[in-house]
Amino acid sequence: MTQTISERLDPQVLLASLDGVEAAFADRNPRSVAMHRRARATLPGGNTRTGISVDPFPIYAESGAGAYLRDLDGHELLDLVNNASALMLGHAHPAVVEALQAQVVHGTAFSQPMAMEVEMAELLQERMPALELLRFCSSGTEAVLNALRAARAHTGRGKIAKFEGAYHGIDDQVMVSYTPPLGPELGPEATPNPVVSTSGLAPGSAESVIVLPFNDAKASVALIEEQADELAALIIDPLSTSAGLTPPAPGFLEQMRAVTEKHGILLIFDEIVSFRVHPGGVHSLYGVRPDLVTLGKVVAGGTAAAVFGGREEVMCRFDPMRPADKVWQSGTLNANPLSLSAGLVTLQHLTPEQYDELNARTERLTGALQDVFDEAGLSACICTIGSLFRIYFLDEVPRNYREAARDDASLHKWFFLSMLNRDIYWRNKGINALSAPTTDEDCDRLVEALRSLLADAA
Repeated sequence: MTQTISERLDPQVLLASLDGVEAAFADRNPRSVAMHRRARATLPGGNTRTGISVDPFPIYAESGAGAYLRDLDGHELLDLVNNASALMLGHAHPAVVEALQAQVVHGTAFSQPMAMEVEMAELLQERMPALELLRFCSSGTEAVLNALRAARAHTGRGKIAKFEGAYHGIDDQVMVSYTPPLGPELGPEATPNPVVSTSGLAPGSAESVIVLPFNDAKASVALIEEQADELAALIIDPLSTSAGLTPPAPGFLEQMRAVTEKHGILLIFDEIVSFRVHPGGVHSLYGVRPDLVTLGKVVAGGTAAAVFGGREEVMCRFDPMRPADKVWQSGTLNANPLSLSAGLVTLQHLTPEQYDELNARTERLTGALQDVFDEAGLSACICTIGSLFRIYFLDEVPRNYREAARDDASLHKWFFLSMLNRDIYWRNKGINALSAPTTDEDCDRLVEALRSLLADAA
């Protein structure tokens, strides 16, 4: 009887070929190799974004169009990363390009507000009624920083609660327990210890953060109630995107809403990534209204901008005319005309029908990819939420960060480099995202690339 792929395929066999895969990757990308060597002479580690650092070196982008990007070595890569999910309309969407070109000739930044700022705010408010008042800033980190500051000002309390493994930018408090290494220093799963995730945090940062276990409502409620009088806010990425990609358990978000409301703690939904899933955000999808919301990535249309907003009685503290207890927020490029132009056009194109189409295509794609893994007998599962998806080399989709962290990093590296060698740009051990210009033919190409890769490896 002929041996099937599922009987032959062994993860250890795949990992044994990693050196060869890495050598082939270097051979086909000599310009990126040289550029990375050059970059290290001026940039620490050769880059300006810690989160995109790649071993042994990154590919350098040259241009992008639709669902594809072109790298420095001339490869046309099917892009499933889309700048960390930000490019929902893909690269260089004609309407976004036209809007940016039209604005540039009229100016790129002003000290005065513009009518577009009001128009953009009204459009966001229409989609998300929870944004009773909102403000613009230049990055997701700033959006979170300002939301947390507003919560501390409003409540008069200093501590925050966040979930283990979650990423909310690089402000001091939220850089506690961001994807910490698994080990005894994490403490019990139901009562995680706060773990500093970077050097240089302000003294007391870790002590001012209560770390919660995602999807464990009983344990989270107990921890919140234990220190409720000191808690200003609970910040939550409702899909746990950076701690893996994990759907909230039934009733979990509702219980977080109930306990925070009971104790006067502000509930902040970080929807910088998850806004991609639904035109009204995940909080609208699940019917849970937070006190504050942070947005970024998609709302900026490929430019540098973000948004935070929510309850009027909280956000009114940002009114410069407020006589007392106001919160200062400024930024030279806040609500700049380029970001507003790109953001407005992007949101106008992202109709509910566009969301539905993209989400359905993603569901079909990941179903086909799962079939290929199953046929090959490789232990893998795919979590799909809207147009976001992530492959785990685990038997089942994890429920929290600690389960997600057990994923096989070496196997992901093999997979990442192998797919790049087949002109597929994939997120290494992270979330992938389709863009609107991705076609069924592009999806078929991806499925066949995976099937070919696993067949060759067997």
